[in-house]
Amino acid sequence: MTTMRALLRFPGEKRISVADCPIPALRPGCILVQTTRSLISNGTETTQNHETRLPLIAKAWQRPDLTAQVIDKVRRDGITATRHAVQHRLDRPIAAGYASCGIVTAIAADVKGFTLGMRVACGGINHACHAEWNVVPQNLACPVPSEVTEDDAVFTTLASIALHALRQGEIGIGMTIAIIGCGLIGQLAIQLASCAGARTIAIDPDITRRNQATENGAIATFNNANALSDLALATLTHDIGCDAVLICAPDPNGKLIDAATRLCRDRAIIVCVGDVKAQATRNLLFRKEITLRQVRSYGPGRYDDNYEQDGQDYPVGYVRWTIKRNMRAVLDLMADRRITPHTLIDARQTLEEAAKPLSTTATPLATVISYETTSPPHNHISRTITANTPAQQIPEQYATNPISLALIGAGNFAGATLLPALKPITNAKISYVISPDGLAAIGACRRIPDAKPDSNYDEVLNDPALDAVIIATRHDSHCALATRALEHGKHVWVEKPLAINIAQLETLEQAVSRNPDRILMVGHNRRYAPFTTIMDSHLPDGPKNFTYNVRLSPLTAGHWLHHPAQGGRAIGEVSHFIDAISRLAKSPLSDLQCHWINRATGDSIWNMLFADNSHATLHYAHGGTKRDAKETLHITAQETTITLTDWHRLIIDKAGKKTTHKTGKLWLKAPQKGHAQALQYFINRIQKIEKPFTEGGHPTAADDIRLCRMILTAAYGTPA
Repeated sequence: MTTMRALLRFPGEKRISVADCPIPALRPGCILVQTTRSLISNGTETTQNHETRLPLIAKAWQRPDLTAQVIDKVRRDGITATRHAVQHRLDRPIAAGYASCGIVTAIAADVKGFTLGMRVACGGINHACHAEWNVVPQNLACPVPSEVTEDDAVFTTLASIALHALRQGEIGIGMTIAIIGCGLIGQLAIQLASCAGARTIAIDPDITRRNQATENGAIATFNNANALSDLALATLTHDIGCDAVLICAPDPNGKLIDAATRLCRDRAIIVCVGDVKAQATRNLLFRKEITLRQVRSYGPGRYDDNYEQDGQDYPVGYVRWTIKRNMRAVLDLMADRRITPHTLIDARQTLEEAAKPLSTTATPLATVISYETTSPPHNHISRTITANTPAQQIPEQYATNPISLALIGAGNFAGATLLPALKPITNAKISYVISPDGLAAIGACRRIPDAKPDSNYDEVLNDPALDAVIIATRHDSHCALATRALEHGKHVWVEKPLAINIAQLETLEQAVSRNPDRILMVGHNRRYAPFTTIMDSHLPDGPKNFTYNVRLSPLTAGHWLHHPAQGGRAIGEVSHFIDAISRLAKSPLSDLQCHWINRATGDSIWNMLFADNSHATLHYAHGGTKRDAKETLHITAQETTITLTDWHRLIIDKAGKKTTHKTGKLWLKAPQKGHAQALQYFINRIQKIEKPFTEGGHPTAADDIRLCRMILTAAYGTPA
């Protein structure tokens, strides 16, 4: 593993420090940048650092929405599962910083407009961090002109915020504006306003910042808005008032909008750039018909995953100024010496110094972190796959040695569900945890002795001591990772779905046939759940009827499952329930049909027919209330009725005798969905402790592939 240094925030420990972490993996649509400078944004980063050091109870008080989610999870899943989920989030470090510049050292195949060795300015939280290396999406990076120094280029992101604020204020030649708050963004806005031919009145309580505002082009300065008298305002604005007011200072009390309104002319614009509480006197706004606007970071495209992550640009005829076009504009102004951000630098630090609290009471206006440049690690530039060791040549000493595992993917499911389920398994050990940015892997490894975090799964798969991988990544990568692991001679556990289209499935099927002695197992854990075993023991042979209702919780608009590349929510999850029914039917699935209610949200009805004439209906849809069960399975057979509710409560009525099974009471209850039992079976199967898959109701790789093919065919039709 090749490591780098990065400034990280550790919420669980309430500390900020420089730590060694994996160099992030290059992803499609991105470039790998070796950082030469990064800029500390005092406003944003001071707030984030303060939140990091807050006690947990204070964080809960500040975020009642998240607290409500935790309480709801306790009610639904019990204290233990909730504790695992919360601990996983707290253990994960958070990268600090969002403005940097550096040198391109690797480029994804689908990226254009960049060359190796090119200097670039970068922006974005989790992308342009205080770290020696960053992976940056192509729309959040911009080539730096040769005339621009690194000390100027590092300001590109924050200058883009200031430029977007001016655009929101519709500021042009001859206008007079006021800027309340002459911190870093305010000073950059003053420089940019001068370029635009506007006249600026600067307002800030700090005399040093007012003096700097004058040097940057302000025509007058005042220590607060009330100090600007009506007479002075009339003189400065030719009896008109300000055309726009930019509030670049934090305002938790909601007083600055009223103060800004007094400075405005009729039908002026107030732009809230800082963290401004949206509170104002309506009559003041009404009388002047003031327009109130917000600034959403660097410009259009921010918070749009299609733009930021997928590299989809907006047509210039419809959206002239996007994030990247704003970045290019400020870089051009730097090249022409129209703006000189480097004059704002009043402190320089190393990465280690940046982690220490300031020893002085005066906060620097602009602090730049400098980095030493070294030769980039070859394996992070050329992601070629080295020859794998054939499976038959790997010595199998599973009977005496614990199974060595690599967990690929360290998201919420892996951290809150898989890791706790793996921990008590004594005949297995987690040797590696892999996540694209390495940070989630670091968080997971804090709970696993001797496990190594990494971002490069190719390096890990080439470890001859590694026996198996557990794949818990996003759905579109399951098939490719499983195929690659099999070809490297590893046993594979892969979370559902096995594939999101037939082409992927056929590729995996070929890999399985080439590696017949490697185990491929899908994480259909419900068939291994204790309640499933109880139900199976009470169900008679012969035809049975199943009704499985799954109530979906709404996802946020930007959730990754909504992305078309992920195959849709239904394809990603229904195999869980179909497999559980198949286990209880005790007969091969002969026909599967899908009836879409809403394909975009995954709402659907699935009808199943089994060889012994058993029938099943799966209702997979949104609806109901939070108090309703998320999963309800109802089974009828000869003299038998079974009802399972949320894997908490099982009622069996057989031959007139009713029995009830529960997982616990009140807050202590926890659904038993079979994760631990399924993982234990996977490990035992590798060690040849368990019976072959074909015995005891355990599916083979061919069975899982067949089920995935039936689901894809039912959902999308037979491929032409």
